[in-house]
Amino acid sequence: MLYLWMPEANGVWQWTRGTEWAKSSSLEQLIQDIKLYQGEEAVVFFPSREVQILQQNLSKTQYKQLGVDGVKYLLEEYVILPIDQMKVFSHFQQPEQVSVLGIHQYAVTTMQHSLSLIPLKIVSLLPDFLTLPVPKVGQTILANINGQLLVRENEFLGDSIDDLGLYLDVADRKKSFLYSALTGEQVASLVAITGSDQREEFQYEFVELKKAKLHPYNVLPKAKQSNNGVSGYWQACAVLLVALLVAQLSYDGLRWYKLKKMADQTAVIAVNQYKTWFPNEQRITEESIQRQFKNKLALSQGANTQALQLLSRVGPILMQHQIIANKINYDTSVLNMGLVAKTSDGLQTLVTQLNQQGFKAELGNVQTQGSGVIGLVKIQ
Repeated sequence: MLYLWMPEANGVWQWTRGTEWAKSSSLEQLIQDIKLYQGEEAVVFFPSREVQILQQNLSKTQYKQLGVDGVKYLLEEYVILPIDQMKVFSHFQQPEQVSVLGIHQYAVTTMQHSLSLIPLKIVSLLPDFLTLPVPKVGQTILANINGQLLVRENEFLGDSIDDLGLYLDVADRKKSFLYSALTGEQVASLVAITGSDQREEFQYEFVELKKAKLHPYNVLPKAKQSNNGVSGYWQACAVLLVALLVAQLSYDGLRWYKLKKMADQTAVIAVNQYKTWFPNEQRITEESIQRQFKNKLALSQGANTQALQLLSRVGPILMQHQIIANKINYDTSVLNMGLVAKTSDGLQTLVTQLNQQGFKAELGNVQTQGSGVIGLVKIQ
């Protein structure tokens, strides 16, 4: 089985068929690196920060009584997004523990767009903390894998971490820690809150998942888990081949097809972005979205097509951080957005990434709103 590891933002892709992860500098490079395995089944890991996981004690009877619709509302008070905009998955473990995972529907769609370009049959899409081994009872596993810091607290609970010190401040001090490849600063943070008998170093090696396709946290839509051995990529290639044979087109036909495919994918992303920013709008279609978007922008001073271009670039980055824009204003080449996030640190991380990617972003006033925060971000 081939395993892929999606990066955060514009980071490095990783892949493996054994115990060690190989790096690919970009999606294009990844496709080249794995060309020998085209058409094979693959499991893909995505950044765990995309998900919210809750574990709660419930009897099996209570779990069945709640049902699928009831279980998802257990997450409602822990997330900022409306629960009907999330895909929710749950799993019951004896004797009385229920694990519930939620992820924004748009995040899944965005990942599918990227994966559709890879010539593999994707059978499972899982949060990346599952790349770590399952810890023993009373144990937490920490590992820095090629710069990605992950934690796994039990079989169905884990996360990706930005600041180990902050994580350890709220961690259960009674647990022991098994750690691998931490930086000197990270080890110092761990030593500061644990005794020598509470921590132990180990050599990380990736262990293949058993029955990854059937994992409770597999967020890949069922329609994408086809059993015919043909991925969406190969189906598209087959259609293209037929078109080429019938029309006897070569280079021009291939280029036209690729451009059309990119245009279709961009249209889907644009519609989903618009629905996220303007959830009360009705009858949003691929044909009408540009007109509706321009009408919205016309309400702001100095609106022009530059705002559309800026929003199309910023939107996917917001979704990667699970940050929602509830106010948008474009004025004199500056995009002002009221952004809702879990923490102020999340907003600062977003601004840092935007600046790294060539934007001029500035974080303004940040205020508490319910269980999260809302801050003003200016982007040029």
